[in-house]
Amino acid sequence: MTVTLRTRWIGFGLALPLVLLFAIFFVVPFLEIMRVSFAGRGGAMTGLDWLQTSPVFAVVFLKTLKLSVTVTAWCLVLGYPAACFIAMQPERRRGVLLALILLPFWTSVLVRTYTWSIVLGREGILNASLIWLGLADGPTRFMFTPLAVHLGMVQILLPVAILTLVSVMTELDPSLVRAARVLGAAPARAFWHVFLPMTRPGIVAAAMLLFILSLGFYITPALLGGPRHRTIANLIDVQVNQNNDWTTASAMALVLLATTAAAVALLRWLVPDRNLYGSGR
Repeated sequence: MTVTLRTRWIGFGLALPLVLLFAIFFVVPFLEIMRVSFAGRGGAMTGLDWLQTSPVFAVVFLKTLKLSVTVTAWCLVLGYPAACFIAMQPERRRGVLLALILLPFWTSVLVRTYTWSIVLGREGILNASLIWLGLADGPTRFMFTPLAVHLGMVQILLPVAILTLVSVMTELDPSLVRAARVLGAAPARAFWHVFLPMTRPGIVAAAMLLFILSLGFYITPALLGGPRHRTIANLIDVQVNQNNDWTTASAMALVLLATTAAAVALLRWLVPDRNLYGSGR
């Protein structure tokens, strides 16, 4: 009884710094956003009333959702084969490959986004290559298009997808796939019916992270998309820095937070906790 009580106090003491940091840097700002959103300039609910009547917000919100879904899908499609390849390598080689995947994190997101502007510009590497190969007569407009935004965001978020998937794949029992092959299943059938279902928790966890990060992206859409391809984060910046309308900006931040919570709840419903955290294997 004494040992159990002491263990609980030790656990509480270890968790206390994290709880304090969470309260200071998340709970307090969130409460302040709530206060500003519901009781800002012009009376209570002014920001939410603007959101309901503004066609700009509806268009930008739907565009942000579409962008987040497509970027998440592309990261999963491109990251899943790479994660499979890395997970199947010997431990030493796997460590080298994971180090290479982590290498882009050593560079700022701003620098990586500016690099895409050099590649996709009118006089950039891509246009110069297309003209040199004879595939284009002149410079093609790649910057400030949805393609540029997708390329930049996928390149930045792809390592997140790969690392999340690899962490799940390395914990799987490879003997299950070999057993399916021994019982007569073709490689594609063994993958589809054995390996893929076992990696579903990793897919859901990666999708959750990618979608949440995509919803709040600011730098890449601003630099590669321009004013025509704004996201909610860009619209919040406009309301704060140009219009000085903190009420509307706070209301949009609450909508973004509610959307994130709904997406997390949906994904958690699709994959129960016991499968998501691996205890159901």
